[in-house]
Amino acid sequence: MSLRCAFVACNRNPSRFRQDPSYIYRCENLAAAMQAAGHHVFLGHLRDLPLRPQFDVLLFHRPRYSLRLRLAVHAARRAGALVLADVDDLVFDERQAAFSPAVLNRQLPLQTVRRQYLAHYRALQLFDVIAVSTQPLVEAVARSFPGTRIRLLPNAVHYRWRTLSAPPSRSGPSARKVMTYLPGTASHDRDFAVMAEPIRIFLDRHPDVSLHVTGPIDFSLAARPGQVIHRDKVAFADFHPRVQEGWVNLAPLEATPFTRCKSALKVMEAAFWGIPTVCSPTPDAERFAAAGALLAQSGKQWLAHLEALLDFHYYRQLTTSLRERVLALADVQTIAARLLAEVHRERAA
Repeated sequence: MSLRCAFVACNRNPSRFRQDPSYIYRCENLAAAMQAAGHHVFLGHLRDLPLRPQFDVLLFHRPRYSLRLRLAVHAARRAGALVLADVDDLVFDERQAAFSPAVLNRQLPLQTVRRQYLAHYRALQLFDVIAVSTQPLVEAVARSFPGTRIRLLPNAVHYRWRTLSAPPSRSGPSARKVMTYLPGTASHDRDFAVMAEPIRIFLDRHPDVSLHVTGPIDFSLAARPGQVIHRDKVAFADFHPRVQEGWVNLAPLEATPFTRCKSALKVMEAAFWGIPTVCSPTPDAERFAAAGALLAQSGKQWLAHLEALLDFHYYRQLTTSLRERVLALADVQTIAARLLAEVHRERAA
């Protein structure tokens, strides 16, 4: 039996919600898998949601409190739908606002971020079920909303990437060695600083290695001319070639309560294309220790991982069947099945 599923964006700019990487993974990705399984999906903004929604399940992405949201949740619940909030970052606990990357990177004042967090908190109070992307977020939601049902729906490799062709092999001894750093969004300056010195040393030791950075980040790195290339952010449809060009991917994160809750999305994206990622040891990244994640706690470990990857046989061993290993942990069809099981449990109750 096919279901009617709505994935509702709640961001402040209704015209840009389809450009939000979080919405792309948390909503569009799930919707594509569910549509392929024969279900009907609605992808839209809260502003465009019908006043009398006729859906079996509605997932509100990163909801902020408003009268419109309150009325929409109430109407959907009265119609017998399963209504969920979805949150994939620690953006609802006012006490943690000082650890927001926007605050730490001086993009927004603390008071502004506190107001944003409060708006998310008030919105999440409207829901009986909250879906999250990582285990630390399960724990954070449980602390802030005792008694609320929490469902872990991890991020997964994007469904549409399976239709794309793989790039040529990069594992040969003479293959061009490009390190990629793909922050995608702003507020990653302090994250880059975590690996800056070991990357500088590695580039100095190995003139044939280069670093390609894609995204809005302010950094400075001493290197030979042409060894570091910084390019603007690209749309998601044009993003996979930037991932594919890597020999190794880099995913540093400053250790904070916020980053502890982050998904290992950059590890998944690279591993799908057979590329390992040297990354900071967040709980979600640790899940992929056997599927592309090389955890680096210190500058010495960052450098050691990169030096080891220069060994052709070690690199080939590490990357053989990497796509299959990451999909075993990050398959969107499996995540969609979890959501559908939740709908059926709700109906049975």
